[in-house]
Amino acid sequence: MTTADRVQEHDALYRARLDHVVPVREPIVLISQIQRSGGTLLSQLFDGHPECHAHPHELSIQYLNEPRRSGFDLGSAERSFEVVEERRLAKRLRTGYRKPAARPGDAEADVFPFLFLPGLQQKIFENCFNSGVASDRDVLDCYFTSFFNAWLDNQNLYATPKKLVTAFAPRLVRKEPAVERLFAAYPDGYLISIVREPRAWFASARLQKERYADVEHAVTRWRWSVEAALTAREHHGSRVIVVTYEDLVSKTVETVTMLAERLGLSVAPELFVPTFNGRPIRANSSYAVEGYGILSNRTEVYRNALDPATVARVDELAGDTYERARAAG
Repeated sequence: MTTADRVQEHDALYRARLDHVVPVREPIVLISQIQRSGGTLLSQLFDGHPECHAHPHELSIQYLNEPRRSGFDLGSAERSFEVVEERRLAKRLRTGYRKPAARPGDAEADVFPFLFLPGLQQKIFENCFNSGVASDRDVLDCYFTSFFNAWLDNQNLYATPKKLVTAFAPRLVRKEPAVERLFAAYPDGYLISIVREPRAWFASARLQKERYADVEHAVTRWRWSVEAALTAREHHGSRVIVVTYEDLVSKTVETVTMLAERLGLSVAPELFVPTFNGRPIRANSSYAVEGYGILSNRTEVYRNALDPATVARVDELAGDTYERARAAG
């Protein structure tokens, strides 16, 4: 194949996609809480549902994650794209997607192809933006339209009708300006925050992040996350849903069915199997994972991992926060 042939092939690919763009204008369901709480799992349960455009990894757009420093320029596609561009996407094209907890050199880690063209995404975004935007929501619709259409092997793109965009943005719930910006753009959207029992959370988190090895530092930040979710629920009512990790993994059918009904989704079998782009994926666990599916036994691992003094200190720092979260759900 000559260079000219390759250029023609590239141009034909772009034209085909640009001529058949699937608009993405559905409201968002954003999953957010401190990491190691089940956000990856829940996002992967939404992954295969035919009524969802499911963002397949952590959403990292500045517009939501850094609300005090970013905003859209409704007169400039280029400057607006800079506020939503996820710069890690080009790397994922080269290396594929692997679960965030996978360690370097882990030969057993699941690695999935992610056929994504950043240049095509920007072109789709510019076309959408230049067709007319009047609000931040319009720009976000252009972004998600560009994202899901530039993801070439997106197995769920053409399944219709779509009802929601789903995404996972850890820690965003702790930023009140970010939560307010989310609901200003998506008054029809939802925020789901998952709360993990603090002893089990600390046993997992300390293995993943060095800064969480200190119980005082770690559990204080766990509590901040839960308190922020409860505050968001007070401010935004039924648009904020609080669930526990323990219910999600041990009462999966009941919990996910409840979420589907609250969100207006049909209760489809795809909701009960964690997948990446429709393919089964192993859990994003701090511990070794051999099989697929949901790991209900992870709720009790901490009992053999933490000494009694540490358990007592976690309980003291956490107070009644977990019980209040359960009641809020």
